[in-house]
Amino acid sequence: MNQGSTAACLVVIALAGCAAGSSPKTNFYVLNVEGKPARGEAVAGTPVNVSIARAAIPGVVDRPQIVARTAANGLEILDFHRWAEPLQEAIPRVVAGDLALALGPRYVVAAGAVPGVPPDIRVSLNVQRFEAVMGAGVTVEVLWSVRPAVGEVRAGRSLFEERATESGPAGIAAAYSRALVGVAQDIAAAIATASVTAFTRSQPSRP
Repeated sequence: MNQGSTAACLVVIALAGCAAGSSPKTNFYVLNVEGKPARGEAVAGTPVNVSIARAAIPGVVDRPQIVARTAANGLEILDFHRWAEPLQEAIPRVVAGDLALALGPRYVVAAGAVPGVPPDIRVSLNVQRFEAVMGAGVTVEVLWSVRPAVGEVRAGRSLFEERATESGPAGIAAAYSRALVGVAQDIAAAIATASVTAFTRSQPSRP
């Protein structure tokens, strides 16, 4: 190989190295528990164990990348802005945390089953919409059901929109977290009613 060819090869290798070194950094985001503790005194009695199953979510957002809507039929998949955990696991985790705060200390809420502890109440989440518009906000729609060990199954639909107070994907993640607080509060209201009904039915009838 002559000197000219050698120099050309070195230039190509150097350019390839520069291109590899200039790849954008991948950023990761999480959903956070944003709820506030319920007011009121702790209620004495046997703890009520609540289990939240893995969430069903739309296939379009069932991916590591954050997805943003750009038009009625257009989406942008942000390859360098990703969720740190699968949404099927992140959503139940955050709803469980918000739900525990909304219900108070008598309730023990967990995402998934706790080994050796049969749940008194099972919660299912079916996410219908988990949509974001960059720089604007998010829409979260969830169909949920509350299935107590004793009593009737309760089902509902929660729809919340939250504006992004920060720019970029970090603002979207924060808006999603706030929207899930509303979902948890709706479920908490259903669980509180279910618990009262179950407690009433478990009491012996008075003569």
